[in-house]
Amino acid sequence: MFSFSDILSDLQKVIAVHAARNRALTVLLVALWGRIARMRTRLERLVALWRAGMLPEPVAAQVREATERSAGTKPAFPSSLAWLTRKLGYEVAVYGSQLRHLMTDAECAAFLEACPQARRMLRPLLRMLSIDPLPEVLGGVKPEPGVAPSVDRVGVVVPPGFQFSGV
Repeated sequence: MFSFSDILSDLQKVIAVHAARNRALTVLLVALWGRIARMRTRLERLVALWRAGMLPEPVAAQVREATERSAGTKPAFPSSLAWLTRKLGYEVAVYGSQLRHLMTDAECAAFLEACPQARRMLRPLLRMLSIDPLPEVLGGVKPEPGVAPSVDRVGVVVPPGFQFSGV
């Protein structure tokens, strides 16, 4: 049984508490709370359709012109990795690891394989919560075979071929 709904509703509770406490982040967190609520509803619907064998066919992505896009209608969320974890701390990081653990389940992996819409919804959420690479089930980037990132003396991960300059 999937627990997307449980994980996302618990994440919403933590976000609501932080939105009430931190006035500087209230607008951003309320917008994020609404986004996660819509995500939870859509995932519940997709899981129900998948179990009933009635998933809609994926629609080809439509390219919109720059004039059609309205930057003012959608809230601009930060785009850096783990930004939500940096803002709210360890309380939200656990939900990222719970989602990753859920995706290791065979039934969940089959659902995500059959439903690209769900993968597109979960990718940004996992990027908000963690710096770890996306799971392969979500179409994460696979590391090149035989090439591992190196770690310098202070524990910073350095990609292959990276050159430090002037320090």
